[in-house]
Amino acid sequence: MKSKKRKLNQRTVFIIAFLLPSVLLFAIIYAYPLVNIFLTSFCEWNSKNFVSPKFLGWDHMFDNYIKMFTLDANFKMALLNSLKWVVLTLLIQVPWSVLVALVLSSKERGWRFIRNMFVIPNIISTAAIGLIFLNLYSPSRGIITEICNMIVPESNVSVLANEKWAFWGVTFSFILFGGSSCLLLLTQIFSIDPGVYEAAKIDGASSFQIALKIKLPLMKPMIGTISVIAANYGLLLYNEIALISGGGPDNATYSLSYYIYKTAMGSTKLNFARGNAAGVVQIILGVVLVGLLNKVFRTQSKEDMM
Repeated sequence: MKSKKRKLNQRTVFIIAFLLPSVLLFAIIYAYPLVNIFLTSFCEWNSKNFVSPKFLGWDHMFDNYIKMFTLDANFKMALLNSLKWVVLTLLIQVPWSVLVALVLSSKERGWRFIRNMFVIPNIISTAAIGLIFLNLYSPSRGIITEICNMIVPESNVSVLANEKWAFWGVTFSFILFGGSSCLLLLTQIFSIDPGVYEAAKIDGASSFQIALKIKLPLMKPMIGTISVIAANYGLLLYNEIALISGGGPDNATYSLSYYIYKTAMGSTKLNFARGNAAGVVQIILGVVLVGLLNKVFRTQSKEDMM
């Protein structure tokens, strides 16, 4: 008994010693900043008191949040745009990735080439993608501008100079790039037992029926995973906005991430507290979003099925 207890204690010490560095790194890199963001969102913290944030007091502790939701037009625009991008990723990017994965899973001639071409935009840096789309939308020599002017002669269309069009200009710079999601879906499809397909073919099922009745239902867990990834990308969108539109025109393409940067670091006022308040809103939205998507795509457990 003593030897067993000694081995158990040694194992416990080993596990603690092994995990301690990771726990410390998590606490320093993730936990502390999150707690700091939450606490300082109830403070006055800007260029005037850069070193020492000042608590607003219990009667005014929610002033930063109240001002954001009632007085700050840029925050309202950023929140609305971010929610739009979340919805668009779920309605366009995810179904598009599923469709491409289903088509490629049939392994028709040239499917590997098409797969690689579909993935290329996801391995190119967002800086390069931003420059590409910046040139596509250029009012002087952009292809998109020229096409619009061909359709409507002398319209002098400038995508990034129009408030309504600029939103869609930013959207189409990322919405169809589902290469990473497609690869995850293909991995899920190829892990299905080939015997299932053979049995379906013997029963007279067509390729479309196999895709609809077998592949698609079995892809549900992975579809849930890529939905979480895609929706969070839409919620955290920053690079495309900073590189293509700069939040303009007239702040019409602000996102929550870009608003946080501009509020906290992008002006001389350095309103860190207001930026952190927006960060708390973004974190809450992300947690709620992940919870809802996990609930929607939740599959039955083995105990429920028996």
